[in-house]
Amino acid sequence: MPATVTPAQPFVPVLLGGDLGTYSLAREFHQAYGVTSVVVLGQPNGLVQDSSFIELRPYPAGAATEEAMVDHLVSLGEDLGAGGRPLLLLGSLDGHVNRITQHRDRLEAHFTVPYPAAQTVQQVALKDHFYALCERLDIPHPRTRTVVATQDALDLSGLEFPLIVKPTDSAAWTRISFPGKQKVHTVQDQCELDSLLERLRAVDYSSPMAVQEFIPGGDDHMRLCTFWAERVDGKTRVVAAGYGEVVLEDHSPQMLGNSVAIISAGDHPVVEAGARLLREIGWEGFAMIDAKLDPRDGTVKLFEMNPRLGRNHFYLTAAGFNPVRMYVERWMGLTELAPEQPLLDPRSFTASPEGTQVLQPEVLYNTIPAPLLLRHTTGQVRTRVRGLLTARRTANPLYTRAERSPKRWAYIAASMANYWRKFNAFPPPRD
Repeated sequence: MPATVTPAQPFVPVLLGGDLGTYSLAREFHQAYGVTSVVVLGQPNGLVQDSSFIELRPYPAGAATEEAMVDHLVSLGEDLGAGGRPLLLLGSLDGHVNRITQHRDRLEAHFTVPYPAAQTVQQVALKDHFYALCERLDIPHPRTRTVVATQDALDLSGLEFPLIVKPTDSAAWTRISFPGKQKVHTVQDQCELDSLLERLRAVDYSSPMAVQEFIPGGDDHMRLCTFWAERVDGKTRVVAAGYGEVVLEDHSPQMLGNSVAIISAGDHPVVEAGARLLREIGWEGFAMIDAKLDPRDGTVKLFEMNPRLGRNHFYLTAAGFNPVRMYVERWMGLTELAPEQPLLDPRSFTASPEGTQVLQPEVLYNTIPAPLLLRHTTGQVRTRVRGLLTARRTANPLYTRAERSPKRWAYIAASMANYWRKFNAFPPPRD
């Protein structure tokens, strides 16, 4: 039987999206509070179907405009929030967060919206704004130029090929399609750059693109850090952070840059740099930074900041920090629902010099078959991975005993098998 929200459920998480991050959120809400989440998306897919703790409420057929989507959410709010039951609205992608914050006046009548003002969100969601902020605060980041394909001449002074080309507005990027489109493009020379810009002009893509220096190093040079911040007496206090080191990424064209394995780690300069950024813009709620270790000078350079929990944020839960509890107990104030385990368990956190509680346990977050992961890792990283696998300090968000549907487990088995085919077709490059 599909899961449904019962009248007795004390609050309802309403989640926009249908990716692994969406499923992870639903699992985390169920793990902490035993509740069913409502997932709102266009077309149901295997990641969120046949779950014991997800009720699907797809957008109605023909709800193609943003106004129609917001109308659907308002209708859900009226239904699920009957009798004053608290509702929490979360987005899995930057575009979802943009939609929520831009229509806050209508949505907050029904939902708790745990995001800053739309203007603050744009300061980090748009990469050109983010790089300008890094420049102002003297935080290491790749040398970058921005270009609008439909109108600008590009000044490449100070940059050498190969170059990285990526959208500054990831929400706008999801709305276009063209031959050879990737999440992030690597261009080897001027000819490849010109070809990409020409394809963007052909679809009249007018949002700025970031053209930036290529930072050498494989997947295991990628870094990420998730932050929770609160506003206290008009100032931002960065309460908690969880740093992670990527082991391996997906290299298929549409998923390029998405991590498939991460090792949680302790304190790092990225924690302090990210906290400075958040304090500067007056952030509250969750945010996640992507970064990369530059082997040329040993610095970690910040790539972008997402105004939300990332797709692979379950690495936090695996290490002992279930992030959805911050939404429920700190933002919504539903402390009476708190589990016995402390919210920021002192066994898992250590305070930084600035007072941020930093997650410490080392755990392997892994979403692909373990033998496949070992095949595509080498050296010290492979040794760390093998050690964590042997010690059973590993977690996959899809693997939970709470799921009982044979259809669900058949999907998971097929998904794991598909990773073998995907990595054979699109193997990670060797250094």
